[in-house]
Amino acid sequence: MKRLMVTSIVLLAGISGEVMAVDCSDGTQLKNTVSDPNVVANTLSGKTVCATNGGDKWQEFHQAGGALIDYKKGPNDLVDKTKQVGTWSTARGGSDSLVTYNYGTGGTYSYEVHLSGGIYTFCGVSPAPTLDVTLLSGQVSCGF
Repeated sequence: MKRLMVTSIVLLAGISGEVMAVDCSDGTQLKNTVSDPNVVANTLSGKTVCATNGGDKWQEFHQAGGALIDYKKGPNDLVDKTKQVGTWSTARGGSDSLVTYNYGTGGTYSYEVHLSGGIYTFCGVSPAPTLDVTLLSGQVSCGF
């Protein structure tokens, strides 16, 4: 019975992601931190991260080895095709693990990675914003 209740809570958390998202500003995120950088690297490697921040939307594929590929409109689009835009890496940052994105002259941004109810939240380390993200397997479009 206990297992059924836990499964139900996890399923509800996945359905109602906004309620379960981590609030990076109030300190509760520490309970949900993914502390091992290898776990973060394995979680992101080979996946497209779909993120939004206000009106901005982006979809970046995390290639094994650290290349960061912006999906744009796909590899076959004649105008806005898929291309490498930077690199990504993971490291330990105190008791948290960080994923860091280096866009060259476009800047470097680091995030603490948190998991709550099946929802990943990237808590931005200044100047990065906080983002709720979705992970998709492979180099694919996020559909936005």
